[in-house]
Amino acid sequence: ATMFNLTVEDASRRLGVGRARVNQLIRSGMLAAEKMGGIWLIDEQSVEARRNAAPKAGRPPASSNKGDVRRYVLMNRTHEVLSFRYDEAAGAFVDAGDIVDPARAPLGMISPRGRKVSKDALSFWWKHRCIPGTREGIDAKLAELGVDSPARIPFKSLGLSLSDQYWIRPENCEIAWEDVNYFDNDFCEMRSGRSWLDGVGLDSPDNTSEGELPKKWVCDGAKRLLVKGGSVLNQEPFNEAAASALYSRLLAPDEYVKYRLESRAGGAVCICENFVGSTEEYIPAYYVRQTMRQPNHRNDYQHYLECCSALDAEHVEIALSKMIVCDDILGNSDRHWRNFGLVRDVETLRYRIAPLFDTGGSLWCSSTLESLRAHDFSFTTKPFYEDANRQLRLVNDYSWFDPAALEGFADELSAILSDNPALVERVDYICCAVQKRIDRIVRML
Repeated sequence: ATMFNLTVEDASRRLGVGRARVNQLIRSGMLAAEKMGGIWLIDEQSVEARRNAAPKAGRPPASSNKGDVRRYVLMNRTHEVLSFRYDEAAGAFVDAGDIVDPARAPLGMISPRGRKVSKDALSFWWKHRCIPGTREGIDAKLAELGVDSPARIPFKSLGLSLSDQYWIRPENCEIAWEDVNYFDNDFCEMRSGRSWLDGVGLDSPDNTSEGELPKKWVCDGAKRLLVKGGSVLNQEPFNEAAASALYSRLLAPDEYVKYRLESRAGGAVCICENFVGSTEEYIPAYYVRQTMRQPNHRNDYQHYLECCSALDAEHVEIALSKMIVCDDILGNSDRHWRNFGLVRDVETLRYRIAPLFDTGGSLWCSSTLESLRAHDFSFTTKPFYEDANRQLRLVNDYSWFDPAALEGFADELSAILSDNPALVERVDYICCAVQKRIDRIVRML
């Protein structure tokens, strides 16, 4: 089995040659190597074979009955969390164990006593760390990369992400977080005019970007920016800009992610800064709610509050009130359990509330023009109840809500959406629907 666990410096020392010579041997194919996280990792057997020159006649080559099983360490920034084995040929986790730091493991993965983790739990977590198979163009990308599943792609970049600090280090391989993480080091970006998936499979955080809409991480000096596109009518980027306009009227700047619109060769996109700091991880509410067993008499809303309280996360109920009310005004039908949550500092293990983000699936973008013309402004909500009225009744605290701040918002919304020619016939109906939602809340108060 191949063991890509030696750096260029390791190979240089073993072979007694300079680094430049090692790079030469890699380029010529005389040393088997893979580029992961921006650095070359070299097969140990390949180096040993080079050092020992040709093997003796009649001696069988080194082989293993374990196939392409490799051992890795799951890291959280500079902390070792646990080890696991992965079968390259099968594209599947073999096992997980040797837990080193249960407190810094992905939330909900480790058993309550911190003694074990199942490979199924690790597989599930990893699956949601990958590009979904439903994203446009992914099948062609998989064929180009010669892999059959998006779950294999993050292995090409050590599983590095810009949403958290997790990464995978091949066992017995001395790689430093400081040298490979995407918060401090540049990475491969989408070239102008190329496919949204252009950087996938390279040294890029796009290998671990979740969500179905086209998106791409880019570097802007020390800043890390997420660029997002839309679907058929390309309404989603404009929805994000509209949501930012609403939030700016009602919320504090640190309570939401600000999106701006920008014109690119392929059309309008929205851009935002990464809301996760260089020692932080975003934890979706999906995992937060699994930290405690939910009693039958507790609804999802109450249970989530209790889970957050157990983690010492503060001001969660008022934050949920703001989320529910704003989503109601915007007709957001996609606030699922991965679209809100907490942010944890992986060094101090303290939690804060994640700012509101990802509101693209709002403003009736899935409704037909015919239904809008008929003034059918109904929509289903998430995450606590599908009925918008029932979900809104969960809100008890409106002390933060200022009706006067929403005067003229419908006009601002109209100006934002009208910049998209595909929405011209829909704008007036959408603005009418939003104003109705605002008026209803004001009447309630």
